[in-house]
Amino acid sequence: MKMQTILDLSYSKARKYFLESQNYCNLQLPVYIDFKPVLDYVQKTVDKKEIRDILKDPKVMPSNYENVNHKILIKKDALYSYRPVQLINPYLYYLLVKAMTNKSSWKEIKDRFTTLRVPNIEVASIPKVKGDADKSHSSASVSFWWEHVEQRSLELALKYRYMFVTDITNCYGAIYTHSIAWAFMGKDVAKAKRQNLGLLGNIVDHFMQYMQYGQTNGIPQGSVLSDFIAEIVLAYADKEVSKRLGKEGITDYYIIRYRDDYRIFSNSKEDIERIAFFLQEVLSGLNFQLNAKKTYLTEDVISESIKPDKRAYISGRPIYKKTQKRIYSTLSNLQQEALFIHQFSKQYPNSGMLIKLLTTFAHRLIKKFAVCGDVHILISIFTDIALSSPKSYKIVLAILSKLISKLTTTKEREEIVKDIYMRFQRFPNIGEIQIWMQHITYKLPHSISYTEDICKIVNKESGVELWNNDWVNDAYKRAFPQYKICTDWIRDSFTPIIDIDEVSLFDVY
Repeated sequence: MKMQTILDLSYSKARKYFLESQNYCNLQLPVYIDFKPVLDYVQKTVDKKEIRDILKDPKVMPSNYENVNHKILIKKDALYSYRPVQLINPYLYYLLVKAMTNKSSWKEIKDRFTTLRVPNIEVASIPKVKGDADKSHSSASVSFWWEHVEQRSLELALKYRYMFVTDITNCYGAIYTHSIAWAFMGKDVAKAKRQNLGLLGNIVDHFMQYMQYGQTNGIPQGSVLSDFIAEIVLAYADKEVSKRLGKEGITDYYIIRYRDDYRIFSNSKEDIERIAFFLQEVLSGLNFQLNAKKTYLTEDVISESIKPDKRAYISGRPIYKKTQKRIYSTLSNLQQEALFIHQFSKQYPNSGMLIKLLTTFAHRLIKKFAVCGDVHILISIFTDIALSSPKSYKIVLAILSKLISKLTTTKEREEIVKDIYMRFQRFPNIGEIQIWMQHITYKLPHSISYTEDICKIVNKESGVELWNNDWVNDAYKRAFPQYKICTDWIRDSFTPIIDIDEVSLFDVY
């Protein structure tokens, strides 16, 4: 069965899709954090009105205000790389979704994607709609990646001798907001009609600036809406690349693109080099640069189609085997499992296979009534894994929360939690870590104080403002339900153990 993308939806269903809490914020957050009350309130109060109708001052736009969006800092690696994820201001988010998903606009968008589609470039990253077998839209997208990038690459190895791999450096941060209008209309037309504020491309361009203090460089990252807007720009780049290669007479090639990642297949090294040059030429005209650190050419298409961490696990001795009823370990005890995963994390930090190993361990841990060996040692091992592989924070904290529950006294639990938190303070003010740490610590008698505003809302601290709404007329924000993003009864019933289903995209059983 063909997996649905958002482009298969009607305009009304597309609007509903964008306004789902999990698509408004595509970070994995504790189950008690839900943005639906805020989105529903804005949709109900604003309804069919436009941005000019809800301004406090008709002459002052949101772009005149700082911190209109809420930023959450995400750790990308064990060194100094961070990624700011933004929770878009709910008023601006709703108004932009409304502008893009009325009947005529949505038809324009779908028609434009059809126009931009080219024969030799396969796009695998249009936002997916989860099916009955998917846990979420995100898990559906990951499954699609496996089928249409990895598996498709293996298939193309029969036809093509070479594969060139590259991606765009800081793609979302590099998007020039005016290029969104170029993508909708073509560069020349967009420049000629730049002052026509009724055109959809210009509307989206201006909304991006409203969200970012008037800046024209970058779009906020962290929502399916932003992913979709980025896809419009990248589809435009695909079209321009195809036209350029056609002019040069290059026809024997195939490209798979997943967001800003490219796999280029050809039977000629010379053609590969020329394609790479023309790709960079087109992308630089859109303010993009290729990432030299992630660019390489290979003749071993089969091996390189599979990520190194997966290759390593396949070629080694898998520590987990699956029967009809359970998954069991080939190692003799939990500590050996933990040490194996720790060593794997050093070789392949932040890898997908590492996440799978941790998820499997977490599921096995849940089924064990007693933990053999020193719990403190296991906690130490997994904390170190999280520090070297920040993408594993959530699943590691789920493991840690289960291990902490095995400690016999509250005093012991508080001491170990404090030690874990101090280790994580090696990377201070990381909002995502604080949000998940709070899941574990909330019910402790001496809870930890957090700087992340979402944590303060969970604690019901007064005076918190996630978004700067000073530009909004009081009539439309009088009952703005900011504190309802935390569902108290769910928070109270789920802490302090993090359910594995909260942090894993897939079931391993």
